[in-house]
Amino acid sequence: MRSKRVRLFNLKGRMKTETESKTDYPFTADQYMALTPERREVIEAVADYLAGSGVPSGEDLEDEEMTWTFNLLRPCEGAVPPEEVEGDLLAVIRKKFGAVYEVALKMAEAELKRQNYSDFGFCLLVDPCCQDSTHVVVVDHHKAICHLHEVIHPCDLSFDCLAKLADAVLGVRNRLVERIINPIEISLIMEGGVVHEIVDLPDNINVTLIDYDTEDVEKDRLEISPVDGELCVITRW
Repeated sequence: MRSKRVRLFNLKGRMKTETESKTDYPFTADQYMALTPERREVIEAVADYLAGSGVPSGEDLEDEEMTWTFNLLRPCEGAVPPEEVEGDLLAVIRKKFGAVYEVALKMAEAELKRQNYSDFGFCLLVDPCCQDSTHVVVVDHHKAICHLHEVIHPCDLSFDCLAKLADAVLGVRNRLVERIINPIEISLIMEGGVVHEIVDLPDNINVTLIDYDTEDVEKDRLEISPVDGELCVITRW
């Protein structure tokens, strides 16, 4: 369980000049109350990731408290709001991306398990950068598969309201779920044991066919197999 974050700064009276916004707080109680149940679930999960507890309730559900909770994700000129930097800037950037992608990954896992899918093992990798784009990759623990690769500058991963934050998390969740329940299908057209064509091969996928039937094959077509070093005929798509 995450420990609750201790507030190190006061937002009141400062947010308007820092965000150049017409309101004091980019994230408000009214925004939260207007969300659909699904979006509220997302915001609760993000709040737990960032602050170690869910969205405040009752009298604590105030605009200042809401903005403090999600302050790391507010629009700003740099990679992260300056008051959020506590030591290692790259670690803070990694946390910022985790608030969207790690939460989305956990929600995707839950949705896939609800649909009785189990043949997957998501692993999130974030390569943070403060001056350039950050690479976010979701690979599979069990297979040589990349489920997701997105490149985003840290300052572009920001939101001016809770609804947009929730939709961003749901978008990543849906893309991950889609990769599992609707895998890419590639058709091979064969005739006489020979592959003649591969249909609908995505641009980012290469296929190498290794054929050990080398009888009557011209010598200049023979190559060394990258698998076992034997002579073969290699066809690439």
